[in-house]
Amino acid sequence: MKKITVYQDGMENIELFDDEDGDLEVFAQTLSNILKESSVSIISTTGTALIVRPSKVISILIKDQSKEVKVTPKAKKVQKSKEKVDIITDVDNK
Repeated sequence: MKKITVYQDGMENIELFDDEDGDLEVFAQTLSNILKESSVSIISTTGTALIVRPSKVISILIKDQSKEVKVTPKAKKVQKSKEKVDIITDVDNK
């Protein structure tokens, strides 16, 4: 899966996702052609189509999420309490 971030002049970034497994360089070359256009262009991904004005796009970042390594912290073990704990189940109705 590819994550595409479109950086725009004076506006918030737009993030798109593409499920195709195609070559990253070919995909980047296709998107770079959009930046050469002088009129409105369409960026199409799986399930999304974005209409952009190339003159407002500063850059486009493409990351291959399938090759990214995600690190998650290990969960710590918690010891059970040996004491009995009372749980309040009645609530005053006022």
